[in-house]
Amino acid sequence: MKKDFKKIKKNEGQAMIVSVIFFLFISLAIISGLVSPSVQEFKVASDLIKSRQSFFLSESGVEDAFYRLKNAKPIGESTIITLNDNSATTNITDSGYNEKTISSLGDVYNTNRKNEVVLSTGDGISFSYGIQAGTGGFSINKAIVNGNVFANGTIVGTHDDATVKGTTISAGGSGLINNLNVGLDINGTGNAQAHTVTDSTVQGTIYCKHGSGNNKSCNTSLADPAFAPMPITQTQIDEWKADAALGETIPSLTISTPTQLGPKKINGNLTINDNLTITGTIYVTGRIIFKNGVHVSLSSSYGPTGGIIITDGYIDLTNNVIFENSGSDGSYILLLTTSSCPTTGCSYIDAIGIYNNAEAVILNAQNGTVHIHNNVTLNEVVGKKIMMDNGAEINYLSGLANTSFTSGPTGGWNIKSWKEVE
Repeated sequence: MKKDFKKIKKNEGQAMIVSVIFFLFISLAIISGLVSPSVQEFKVASDLIKSRQSFFLSESGVEDAFYRLKNAKPIGESTIITLNDNSATTNITDSGYNEKTISSLGDVYNTNRKNEVVLSTGDGISFSYGIQAGTGGFSINKAIVNGNVFANGTIVGTHDDATVKGTTISAGGSGLINNLNVGLDINGTGNAQAHTVTDSTVQGTIYCKHGSGNNKSCNTSLADPAFAPMPITQTQIDEWKADAALGETIPSLTISTPTQLGPKKINGNLTINDNLTITGTIYVTGRIIFKNGVHVSLSSSYGPTGGIIITDGYIDLTNNVIFENSGSDGSYILLLTTSSCPTTGCSYIDAIGIYNNAEAVILNAQNGTVHIHNNVTLNEVVGKKIMMDNGAEINYLSGLANTSFTSGPTGGWNIKSWKEVE
């Protein structure tokens, strides 16, 4: 009996072990079925977090590059920023005329996302003529315009050697071109077009309704030229003033040592006795006086774009004031006044008066008179009325037909597009 009892107990132990093992496998299978989706969901959630971190790291790279470009901070063509052992690689390329593309690849534990921003510069302004005058017209002494001339008023030569080497147009039914040499332009033969053309020598065709004393008769096939608006709108001027005001506002300023200035609003007058480097748009509510021999230049960070000085008063440029661009082609300084001088209260002072020497500058006085005195060389002039004295010269450059001006390096780059790319 004792022996049989032991055999039964051993069999019962084996059965118990088999049951436990069978139950264990079933439990593991159940647990595995429950845990696997959770693990998978955890992995998906982890990858999603990494992807989002990579996306925001990529955007951080773009924002860092955009900030540096916009504020004229140093930055290379390729930059790597690192955050918590993860990195974003940013590349900056020139992707078009006055356009840059910033691309940034974020990498978080080999999970990559890429953002791209396209930037464009400033306000594009078309200056289509070497001289563009308003209803006050254009008078020229023994001087030369190497480019085209357009006026909503009359165009009169006050010396027999008054010369325009491009096409010359006086608009409207009272349009007049008188005593002018219209010659060979670099792009071909210059024509003359006005309702009346008198006492002029024209290399090309004379389009007029009435003419006398010319070297050839009128071609009457064209209608009188239509009036043209000024190239810069009041909206643009107001925007530039507002951009200048984003910087510090100060009272009247006299510059007596080499100075960097801008963006800045000056409530009063600006007197420039020493060299000035423009780093942002300058807006002066009073007059601007440039003393003898000063150099005015754009900061190199302007690149191929132009910079702006605006005033509500008159501008007086005395002898030997030299204007210099940023060092890049297509860069100019725009001097603009809203003054209507020499009307009442101006003491017969013109809105802009400029004497000997000037380069890389555009003058604009759409409400007043620009008086260009002897031995002055300019790129382009706009005024309600324009007068050129003996020895002055305008050298119009074709690039002025598609010129971009910025409100300075602090406002020069604008976002054209921002998106995620593959």
